Amino acid sequence: MTAEELLERYAVGERDFAGVDLNGADLSGAVLREINLDRADLTGVNFTGADLSGGYARDHGAAYTKIRYAILRNAIFRDANVSYVNFFHSDLSFANFSRAYGEGISFEDACLFCAELNDAQIRINSFDGANVEGTILEDA
Repeated sequence: MTAEELLERYAVGERDFAGVDLNGADLSGAVLREINLDRADLTGVNFTGADLSGGYARDHGAAYTKIRYAILRNAIFRDANVSYVNFFHSDLSFANFSRAYGEGISFEDACLFCAELNDAQIRINSFDGANVEGTILEDA
């Protein structure tokens, strides 16, 4: 699916994009609140500056996805592969990363206020400058 097609369908009210292939799409600056990207291929997608608040992306491939300066409040990344995702300066308040896995993740200057990382198996490259107040790191 192209970025243009997704944006057109989202604009008319569709929110369920489970299983779509967005490999390499440019969705920078897009407002995609409450979007369902369950099992979607998000490899190399550019979400820089996007608003994905309340979005759902479980069991997806997001390797090398750019999610810098994005709004991801209450986003769900449960059971997701977040390898090499750069969440630089993103708002991940109340995001759920339970059982997420991957390596090379960067949360540099990100806000992880009250985020959940329960049972996460992730190798983080950088937490520099991150706000981790209230973050739940049980068994992470």
